Amino acid sequence: MKRSLLILLALAPVVGLSQLQKQSPRVQAIILHAWNRMTTQNDIWFDGGDFPRAVSLLKYLHEMDPTDYEATDNLGWMMENIEQYGPALAEYVRYRKENPQDPDAPMMEAEFFFKRKLYARVPGLLDPQTKLAQKPHANTFRMLAHAYERLNLLSDSKRVWDIYIQMKPEDLAAKNNLRRVEKKLKDSKAG
Repeated sequence: MKRSLLILLALAPVVGLSQLQKQSPRVQAIILHAWNRMTTQNDIWFDGGDFPRAVSLLKYLHEMDPTDYEATDNLGWMMENIEQYGPALAEYVRYRKENPQDPDAPMMEAEFFFKRKLYARVPGLLDPQTKLAQKPHANTFRMLAHAYERLNLLSDSKRVWDIYIQMKPEDLAAKNNLRRVEKKLKDSKAG
């Protein structure tokens, strides 16, 4: 185990999980073994309540591959759990700025604001993503539409639900949300 970790530590500056496919099968196996060992150890620390060590290892995993959405999300989530809100937000912002090619890059930051009911901060992050050729995760549309609704920007909420339902016509919850927004729009025009 120590040898694998030492090899991983030596390779870390040049090899993250996103670069794994470019490596030889042997290097791939070593990196995956070490990565799995570190994530298993992190689970042990988390379950045991050793949150500072868990955060430390998550920071390392994130630095190893700053293009890894999951590594950033896990780090930010853990920081939020121990009430390090500023550092968590900084990691989300950093990920978005360093990974503009990822259509989901603003999602963690938007969710941070949405959970705190700072809905006005969400559209600027997520609305541009809905116009990309490579569409973001479905939750981008859901969160954006809900944020617009909570801001009482019902036409924008309807617009986002319409775009999303065109992509996912089988999503019954989205159709129910759209009907609710349409009713609110109708009621606001009647009143």
